[in-house]
Amino acid sequence: MTLAPKIAMSDDFLKSFAAVPRDQQQAVLTFVAKFRQNPTASGINYERIRDAGDPNMRSVRVNDNVRGIVLKPDVGNVYCLLWVDRHDDAYLWARRHRVAIHPDVGSIQIYAVEAASTPEAAATTPAAAEESAGLFATLKDREIRRLGVPDEMLPAVRAVTSDKNLEALEPKLPDEAFEALFLFAAGETYEKIVADQTAPESVDPADFVAALDRDATKRHFVVLTDDSDLEALLAAPLERWRVFLHPSQRKLVERDWAGPVKVTGGAGTGKTVVAMHRAARLARQFAALPGRPVVFTTFTKTLSDDIRQHLELLCTPQELEKILVVNLDQWASSLLRRFGYKPELLYDESVRRSYWRAAMSAMPASADLSQHFMRAEYERVVLPQGCETAEDYMRASRVGRGGQLGRATRKAIWPVFAEYRAQLHGANLREPEEAFRDARRLLADQATELGIRAMVVDEAQDISPAAFELIRGAVPAGANDLFIVGDAHQRIYRHKVVLSRVGIEVRGRSRSLKVNYRTTDEIRRWACAQLEGCSIDDLDGNLDSLRGYRSLTHGDRPDVIESTSHQDDVKHIKAILKQLADDTIEPRQVCIAARTNDDVDAIANGLRKEGVPALRLERSTPDDPAVPGVRVATMHRIKGLEFGVVIISAYRGAAKYAEAFARDEDAGVSGETETAERSLLHVAATRAKRHLFVLSRAQT
Repeated sequence: MTLAPKIAMSDDFLKSFAAVPRDQQQAVLTFVAKFRQNPTASGINYERIRDAGDPNMRSVRVNDNVRGIVLKPDVGNVYCLLWVDRHDDAYLWARRHRVAIHPDVGSIQIYAVEAASTPEAAATTPAAAEESAGLFATLKDREIRRLGVPDEMLPAVRAVTSDKNLEALEPKLPDEAFEALFLFAAGETYEKIVADQTAPESVDPADFVAALDRDATKRHFVVLTDDSDLEALLAAPLERWRVFLHPSQRKLVERDWAGPVKVTGGAGTGKTVVAMHRAARLARQFAALPGRPVVFTTFTKTLSDDIRQHLELLCTPQELEKILVVNLDQWASSLLRRFGYKPELLYDESVRRSYWRAAMSAMPASADLSQHFMRAEYERVVLPQGCETAEDYMRASRVGRGGQLGRATRKAIWPVFAEYRAQLHGANLREPEEAFRDARRLLADQATELGIRAMVVDEAQDISPAAFELIRGAVPAGANDLFIVGDAHQRIYRHKVVLSRVGIEVRGRSRSLKVNYRTTDEIRRWACAQLEGCSIDDLDGNLDSLRGYRSLTHGDRPDVIESTSHQDDVKHIKAILKQLADDTIEPRQVCIAARTNDDVDAIANGLRKEGVPALRLERSTPDDPAVPGVRVATMHRIKGLEFGVVIISAYRGAAKYAEAFARDEDAGVSGETETAERSLLHVAATRAKRHLFVLSRAQT
């Protein structure tokens, strides 16, 4: 019996396809579709490549100008698309690369064959190597090999004596090998690195079928099972991260968990990517159930819209039918409408301020407290603790609020809170926190079955305790019920939750991602420095840290430029854009972010006057890659997005923003506000992949 061919595609193929001229891409698409249907078809002529780096490589003709490189082992029925390029360049790539199954790790690796020699940057002679101990001198050859290094590259690794040498070797090493070496050089123990890897007990170096099924291989290869897979990949070849997961990420996605899971990690570690893959996995698990048994929720509508677009590329149509993607407030509102709940949720800030002004008329003459203070007290004490009466408020904890308020004062000012609530109720409005509690109460009272079997929660650090209580009540407790991802270092809305206190127990099911795949290490260091001295929680009542959080790429240090006005900002931005254009960086890869809407509007208008096309990203405006020009947005708006270059403009400093936004409040709130501002700067900075510029007005 002849086995059906197993057809796979490497992420290198997608990368090379994206670089093929547009007028040649249709020919590639036609060929790949034919190849997927039958790689043994008579029209596909496999040709051996003279001096190829690997004897299993073959060339295939796409058209007169373009050739594909295919892995076609002599043994087995595996066909892998590896590379596509112009004729001569495709052959050159094949001569410079090797494809092999690593004997210890078991993954299929693609690596540069010339890397077996000492890297140019090392330039290490034998005599010099004796004088300068290598970075990996404490490791035996078998241990270096166990980290994923091919045998022929051991001499090059042994010659590495500095971080610079190791970075020079990166393009020539398999990814898993470089990352393991990088982590070891950065101080991680060999035992910990190996423990995080998945390696089979035995490896057949000729069994490509078995190798394709291993997690380490799936990071770079995807098996094509139908045409929809192929179409999705080729429609967005540069979005490879949606398909190819790091083995540590895949473990989180594929595992069956006994209960709620919490995944934390610094910016750029792939938390949202993991969450989306988890949603797709759950959709397959619950495919036979009616409706949409999987809910993917996040904090804002903007983020949920972005997630929905990404899932459309990641999931099959059948999987999408089983996933409801919705922001938290929308989901809660739909639940309440299901129960016949009439009030609307209050979102309009101008309306909210008007009701607070009216409520302050109930302030007794004996109390001299500002509207700012009263509103903060309501939002951070009254609402979170569900205070319905003056007695509830007098018993409520005010930890973190700074100055004390005695029982008499609390009783005296309660009418202000009661009046504010009465104003809202009279207008048929509710604060979202009230609505969450009402929805939770209705769920419990009516014992309603919602048909939800699992919920994936993104940006958990910005979700309130009341919202998590609703989430817990909406999803029956059981295996694979809740998958929660977040990072309190990125908390910008000051909601704080202890998961165990809202009925979500994650002990033994907490995991952390450590490798930043987005930003350079220079940007990461700068962004993390903005949080120095801040106490950050782990979403479950314990302190968290960014220890072990690292980036694997390097680049220029962030450039902090003194700027005195919006006009000055525009001048600097134009100069930066010219510099970037010289480096062939397109304007659409650049985002200009500012703290306030007024600053964003001023800079966007200034750029347009100077003839610089700019797309203003509003709450309801997606980032359409087809629209040219730089992106301009608030620092809040770009949360969850990424750009090649970020320019933070008109920035006045976290302390000054905290002073302005916490005016008339006590010291406890001011400190909390500054931490939130520092986190916001951290978030904005880590949206940058390659370059970060900060136009600072900290001295003004």
